[in-house]
Amino acid sequence: MDALHLPSAPRDLSRRRGFAQWAPLFLALSFVLTALTFARDARADARVPVQLQAQLVARLATFDRNFQARAGSVVNVLVVHLAGNPESTFEGANLAKALGELRDIAGVPARVDEAAFSDGASLATRCRDQHISIVYFAVGLEGEMTAVAKALAGVDVLTVGTAARHAENGAVVGFGLEEARPKIVLNLKQARAQNVAFKAELLKLARIVE
Repeated sequence: MDALHLPSAPRDLSRRRGFAQWAPLFLALSFVLTALTFARDARADARVPVQLQAQLVARLATFDRNFQARAGSVVNVLVVHLAGNPESTFEGANLAKALGELRDIAGVPARVDEAAFSDGASLATRCRDQHISIVYFAVGLEGEMTAVAKALAGVDVLTVGTAARHAENGAVVGFGLEEARPKIVLNLKQARAQNVAFKAELLKLARIVE
């Protein structure tokens, strides 16, 4: 199989301008290649591995036009698990660890915290008070997403779930497996409600729910 060759860096201003027009396409291609690299490992589990999810979220944030303004100088990430649910607690801890090992998210240093879920209203208050940029929901909270979505309407935050059902029920982003390959699921209605504006390049790669 022939190697994939990307254009070399432009050497003058006119070429740099031309390259800038193609940059979103190269970024989208990089996103797809990252997902396919981990696809073999994803087949072994019913869900996309959390290590892959952490890396995808770091790339996914670059497709949100409002992310830099939301994050500021530090990306505050809150990983939420369901209290009393061992699987949820275990997945939440692994996800927090994977996110904490990233050097940055969309080029911004990240700070990761973890908490047990209480209710949507308390979560919304914490997001506002602590300037949370990303809330990540572990398994077991899929059924809470409808109430959470109502509470977070009007809050400037990106919500992500470890399963497709999270997005189908009200998170902005979820991850699923289609033909043993990772698939991004986007809830555009909730994205608009939470001031998340994804670029068209990402929408072409995702499954959209409203």
